[in-house]
Parts: sequence; C-alpha cells; structure tokens
Amino acid sequence: METKEPKYNSIIPLKGFSAINLFGRIYERNECNPLPERTINHENIHTEQAKDCGCWLLFYFVYLDYWIRFGYDNNPFEKEAYDNDFKPRYLSQREKFAWKRYLNS
Repeated sequence: METKEPKYNSIIPLKGFSAINLFGRIYERNECNPLPERTINHENIHTEQAKDCGCWLLFYFVYLDYWIRFGYDNNPFEKEAYDNDFKPRYLSQREKFAWKRYLNS
C-alpha cells in the first residue's frame, strides 16, 4: 500500500482538527507538524476504505450517511481506523471491507 506524506497548510483541515484525508491526500495543519505516524496510518486506513467503496465520492456519501445517522464515534469507518491506527502493519494485513465488522458494534 502506498502511503503519502501530509501536505502542511493553515487552511485545511479546519481549526480544531489536525488532519484530514481528501481524495487520498492527507492535509495537516501547520501547527500539528510533525504529524504522528499513528495519525498518518489512521488517514491511510481511510484511503483503503475508499478503495473498498470503489471511488471517493461513494466513500464520502456512505461516510456522511453513517456520521449523520450515528455520529462520528459510531461511524464504522472511524471505528476501524481508531481500532487499528496504532498497528504499523495493519494496512498490509487488512482485509477488504474490514470496516463492515464495525457496523453493529
């Protein structure tokens, strides 16, 4: 799995957030530099989830649907990312659609 280094700036993500993954590119606020490896891994897990969905637009649609219905903490995409972002080799061992295990947990 190809990992990308974050792009640092003062606009994206909004203040209060350290990083966001937009279409496979990680954007990080300047004041959060350097971004912890755990956060980079977390955002790269989202890249793999988007690949599961087939395209970024579908991923964002489904992600927002879960976020609206269940909130950020109960979003299965976030649950998978938080449960595994501290595992450096997770992405090399991750099964496709692993986020579905978190649907009813």
